[in-house]
Amino acid sequence: MKEWLKNIITLNAEHNTQRAVLMIIITLVYFFNFSVNDIWTPNESFYADAVRTMLQSGNFLDIEYNGEARYNKPPMTYWLMALSAGIFGLSEFSLRFPIILTGIGSIWMTYLLGRKMFGDKGGIYAMVLVAFTIQFLAVKQYASPEMPLTFFFTLTLYWFYVGFKSANKSMILLSYVALGLTTLTKGFPYIIIIGGIIGLYVLIRGPFSWKRIWSDIKILNLPIGLSLTIIIGLSWVIFMYLKDGDSFWSVYYTETFGRALSKESNGLKPFFYLGVLAWSVIPCTLAFIFAVFYWLKHPKAGMQVVFPFCWFIVMLVIFTVAKGKIPTYMIQAHPAIILMIVPLLTTVKLEGILKAIWSWSFWLLAILILVVNFLVTDLFRLHPVFYFIPVFSAIIFGFLLRSKRAKLSDRLSASVFWPSVFFGLSFALFLPRMEAFRPYDEIGRIVREDISINENTPILIQNTLIHNIPYYTARTAIRDASIERINNYEGQTIALVKADNSVGLDTRFETIWSGYIYDFASESQFAKFLTACLKAEEGDFEKFALYNLIYRK
Repeated sequence: MKEWLKNIITLNAEHNTQRAVLMIIITLVYFFNFSVNDIWTPNESFYADAVRTMLQSGNFLDIEYNGEARYNKPPMTYWLMALSAGIFGLSEFSLRFPIILTGIGSIWMTYLLGRKMFGDKGGIYAMVLVAFTIQFLAVKQYASPEMPLTFFFTLTLYWFYVGFKSANKSMILLSYVALGLTTLTKGFPYIIIIGGIIGLYVLIRGPFSWKRIWSDIKILNLPIGLSLTIIIGLSWVIFMYLKDGDSFWSVYYTETFGRALSKESNGLKPFFYLGVLAWSVIPCTLAFIFAVFYWLKHPKAGMQVVFPFCWFIVMLVIFTVAKGKIPTYMIQAHPAIILMIVPLLTTVKLEGILKAIWSWSFWLLAILILVVNFLVTDLFRLHPVFYFIPVFSAIIFGFLLRSKRAKLSDRLSASVFWPSVFFGLSFALFLPRMEAFRPYDEIGRIVREDISINENTPILIQNTLIHNIPYYTARTAIRDASIERINNYEGQTIALVKADNSVGLDTRFETIWSGYIYDFASESQFAKFLTACLKAEEGDFEKFALYNLIYRK
């Protein structure tokens, strides 16, 4: 048993056992406390309320948020969430369940690509390195298209790569099906992005020859394949355009090409996504920088990473040129980034100073994660018993540093994996405490369970829109309501008003709830929100406002 555990920790166990244990651990960390938080505002709220409306109306084609048509994104993410909610009942668990599954699926597809390209160990390394990149850990925690998109995106390129390498037409056609699902998740620009990746790969993958390129193009079976992609991926877009015309197209176009081509920006920002990648792929940032310089210096050896290179560089160029800049746009490049690192662990033999730099590109980030884990435990004021998590992580790291029996590549990969696992657990331990400052479900329960409040009565919100209130109260919210409008609203009235800004309220209103709600920027700026919660625990509610839920019969 002791030897078996050592082999698991050092990634040196029999392949099937190692793969199974790692996937179980990754799955447990991904699911740990994933549903304890109320729906996040604003982004997750759009999907949650749209799914609630879908289930209530039985209409799964017309997407609505807060009683209004929401044409911004295609329906695949909504459908996955609605399917889950139909099985498990509408809840935070069911809404996030498909997001977690597609996140784990993305890790599995990266494993399969790594194994196909670089053997069994390549698959294991790809799995452990991609699973706990910072952005993967963050995005898996809320319902949005990023994880489903990453899964279908990676599935498309996996089926393409396997089919292309073996000239298997069935696999190639499956890649077009997956591309259709990718398009149905985020929009038709992804046909161009994935087409660019495949096109560049076909162009540069081997000796330049028009005959070879034409032969490769014929393998792609473009007429049938693109027809499949368009039928699947654009079916909803075509249906909605035929039904709603320009009112649909103007919004949908703005959210796809419009955001890339016409959005106001402060310039090209050529290094924006390089800055994003510097933190988003931690703990692999330094290893990736090393890999890029190594392959550029050794282009002949670098041909083994030409496919992930095309994947990465096409995404980087397209999103750098696009005017709209959002950090999550590059998350679909994470598998490619990892696959550019993997062969340096499996096939390349480094010596001397290069070997030392390569090793410390892992050790330094592992040490950083260990230090942050200790700081998080202290900063979050977790119970002292939970210090065992970073302590145990440090013990494993020390064992990996000193272990002479395990190969260096195994130890390097394991050195960033295990601290990341324990960091993920430590961070998730704090998530329930944030709910003390997120009373949305409580507000919704009060409104829904008061039998005197009609289910069709909207809720007015003073001077803002708290985006998840429509979901929790199961009704339309009227945003930016003034005190005058609230007073003059005809019939039964419920409203959320700031306690310090409610002078002149009709005296017939009664307060049925009072409490603090975050009132600074957006919860999606998570670091700021986290800091505000920590301060609030000490009595500093600077970033919160005291709200009253008021009711007039």
